[in-house]
Amino acid sequence: MEFIIGVGSAIVAKLAEYTVVLARRLCHYTSDVDNLRAQVQRLNDARQNLQVRVDEASGKGEDIHDEVQNWLTSAPGISQGAEDFLNNNRDRANISCCSVQIPNLVSRKKLSREARKMVENLQREIQAAQRFDAVASRPALQTVIAMRRDYEDFGSRKTILEDIMKALKDPNVSRIGIYGIGGIGKTTLAKEVARQAVEAKLFTEVAMTTVSRTPDFSGMQREIAEKIRVNFEGRETIPARADLLQRKLKEEKSILIILDDIWEKLDLIEVGIHVENEGCKMLMTSRDRRVLGVMGTNQNVLVDNLRDNEAINLFKKIVGDIVEKSDFMRLAIDVVRECRCLPLAITTVAYALKSQDELSVWKDALMQLQNSAPTKIDKTLQNFYPSLRLSYEFLRSDEEKSLLLLCSLYGEDRNIRVEDLMMCSVGLDLFPDVHTLAHVRIRVESLIVRLKACCLLLDGDRGGDWVKMHDVIRDVALSIASEEGGMHSVVIKKKEDCRSLKMKKLKDSKVLSLLPHSDFYQLPERLECSKLELFLLLSDQGICIPIPNHLLDESKDRLKSLFFEQANLLSVPPSFHSLQNLQTLRLRGCVLEDVNFIGDLKHLQILDLSESTIKQLPRKVGQLNRLQLLNLEGCKDLKLIEPNVISSLIKLEELYISEYFDKWEVGEVNVSRRSNVNLAEIENLEKLTSLSLRVPDAKTFPKDFKFSEKLERYRISIGDSPYYSHPSGISRSLLLKLRERSQLTALGLESLMRRSEWLLLDGLIDVKNVVCDLDSEGFCDLKRLDLLSSDGVQYIVDCVDQQIHPHKAFPVLESLRLMRLRNLERICHGKLPQDSFKNLREVRVSRCDKLKNVFPLSIFKRLHSIQVNNCKMMEEIVGHVRSEDDGAVQFLELRSLDLGNLPKMVKFMSLSEAEAAGGSSSVESSDPFFGEKVI
Repeated sequence: MEFIIGVGSAIVAKLAEYTVVLARRLCHYTSDVDNLRAQVQRLNDARQNLQVRVDEASGKGEDIHDEVQNWLTSAPGISQGAEDFLNNNRDRANISCCSVQIPNLVSRKKLSREARKMVENLQREIQAAQRFDAVASRPALQTVIAMRRDYEDFGSRKTILEDIMKALKDPNVSRIGIYGIGGIGKTTLAKEVARQAVEAKLFTEVAMTTVSRTPDFSGMQREIAEKIRVNFEGRETIPARADLLQRKLKEEKSILIILDDIWEKLDLIEVGIHVENEGCKMLMTSRDRRVLGVMGTNQNVLVDNLRDNEAINLFKKIVGDIVEKSDFMRLAIDVVRECRCLPLAITTVAYALKSQDELSVWKDALMQLQNSAPTKIDKTLQNFYPSLRLSYEFLRSDEEKSLLLLCSLYGEDRNIRVEDLMMCSVGLDLFPDVHTLAHVRIRVESLIVRLKACCLLLDGDRGGDWVKMHDVIRDVALSIASEEGGMHSVVIKKKEDCRSLKMKKLKDSKVLSLLPHSDFYQLPERLECSKLELFLLLSDQGICIPIPNHLLDESKDRLKSLFFEQANLLSVPPSFHSLQNLQTLRLRGCVLEDVNFIGDLKHLQILDLSESTIKQLPRKVGQLNRLQLLNLEGCKDLKLIEPNVISSLIKLEELYISEYFDKWEVGEVNVSRRSNVNLAEIENLEKLTSLSLRVPDAKTFPKDFKFSEKLERYRISIGDSPYYSHPSGISRSLLLKLRERSQLTALGLESLMRRSEWLLLDGLIDVKNVVCDLDSEGFCDLKRLDLLSSDGVQYIVDCVDQQIHPHKAFPVLESLRLMRLRNLERICHGKLPQDSFKNLREVRVSRCDKLKNVFPLSIFKRLHSIQVNNCKMMEEIVGHVRSEDDGAVQFLELRSLDLGNLPKMVKFMSLSEAEAAGGSSSVESSDPFFGEKVI
């Protein structure tokens, strides 16, 4: 009996032990499976969040980092694998016994182990996603170089160019120099070298920056960084940026850095562009071969004057057939000789004479060239002065001359805002017959077109809203401005430069610009310039310049325009309250706190406080009843605009509100308890023609609010979409996150939408066919279209019924971006009218799950860049090519093709729908992706 009891006790004990083990394994299995399920959800959340960031970056035109795109491509497979494991192994975890499910301990132990391994893998992927601080970067700017086609292929330059290209391929040459006098064509040659280097794929990156006589280290670093995708955020000082830039350059395996216009030895380590990597090279240009020597160049080439026949051919090419007449030919030869066969001199004189068909005019021009004797001018400019002086004299109006001289006041090789020139023109009353800012802007833009046509101004490096001057032309124009116009420009680099401001010619200045250098000393305590009407303090060195208390005491009675950049005005000088004749005040990027003094400037017409540190716009500003322009863009700290200030500015024509301002007061205008500005104040500005504002919530708009149809220029953003930087050259844009089309009508946006150059629509649910539903005329002015998260959209253009849509669609559209359009079936449905999409160059498509192809061949052949990713049903990029089209299909314009995560993709392009239906377009697994016809 005791034996039986003993055995029974042992069995019970063993059963208890097994029960504990079973419970533990059941518990482990359950927790492991639950943990795996949770990690799958976390991974899916991380993927979704990262995809949103990627879509936002793509919408801004940025390049997605390869590691981010690779992660997004691989993550769905990892997530799906874990879900399949969870779904497919439920039966393995149990044993069926008499219709009862009993846990299978052996299987559950194995499954737990597999689940834990999967959890570790998922956690690694989640951590990898969390480490992506930046998902994209701005695209490199070398494409601008690669697209250049304006190089004159002179025979005398051919050998030079060939020598440089050979040196770039020589592993023993790391630094190459180009030298020659100013205006001889060194920069043009360097850009052609860059273009050919990109075309020949000698380097993965090409970055070019201008050094100039007074190097702007901060600007140089920024230009190099933009072209190799380096983000300087959080690094404000030159040494900090240099350290980051140097580290990034060390990672480059193949890069060409071009340093243009070096005047003296430059410490490359100080700037952060010292490269010694194998495969990385530097190309430098200078007027002095000795400078290239101290910069350590291995090989130098001289760019000399043009040959006589090249010079006369260049002149003839510009002037035209009139040169073929014998009398004019003899004069042309003499003119070219007086230009010393220098390309810059020949070009400017030729454009001055281009439309002159009177022999006497040519003879007079030659006499001026022969008799021009500049005084007090740098010897390096003496060869150019006569020709450039002649070009200046041949300008048709005093307005053109004044604008040219104004441009010379800006720093060497500096990009100049067209907006600045407009403001200066108002401040100096350059156009007394023009009474509105819109007309001033048109006049300035017209003058710029003429000056560019004469080769006296160049396109800026930052787009159509900027211009710049060749440094030789600037030097000559500055000499003319000093001698005749009472205009002077002084670089402040050391204490002695401040003393030069006491010279008599500067004391008599009507216009004065000070250009602080990065290591400048300080401003003088007082400017002894009692005749001063326009004063510019132009700094973009990243330093905030303190303003002495008595700086403008002598000038306060006559000063009409005051331009400060990056000045410290935390303590406002007392004289600022007394600037009663001031018409233009521009305090861009300045440290400001109390701006009540502005209310005392009763004659003010233009007030620009952009990118300043102001926190509020006080009530006193509402007293400026002559104000025509108010600019508050980029003011990150602006939280308060006093009620009724905006509505009191009854003559306001242009209003630019900070994109960071989000404190719009909800309610009616006359409610006395309001503490901030109300949108109805804008509605009451009857003269308003230009407007920029961002309203995060559409509910903020008062009842019955409508935007004025008088707006000629606008940048309006409504809704909580991410902020997008504004592209250059776009003057009318709408960025709208709205749900229903009726909101467009309610706010008066339909008319503005039809005239927009950039349109972003996010979240619309009741638009099926974009063109038919929103603008049956076909969006004739639109240059860029971004369509996001609009689930109702089925077609962008539906032309099946020509009676509904007979017009051409998007005739000037350049960029099309389609993202998260879940029900988009086709971009173009039916036969497109002629000239539709004829200017389209860039297409980006992402997460359009029903889209099977992008564009027909006729449109695709013109594209420069196409990016398609994360489209579940995408089968081919080019849709329906007819088989009877003989010969190869050439995509000669295509420069970038980026395809990713397209699981249904089988071929780059397919045959027509009819042939596809007949089975003639079947795709074999061995067929090449691009097919035999594609080149």
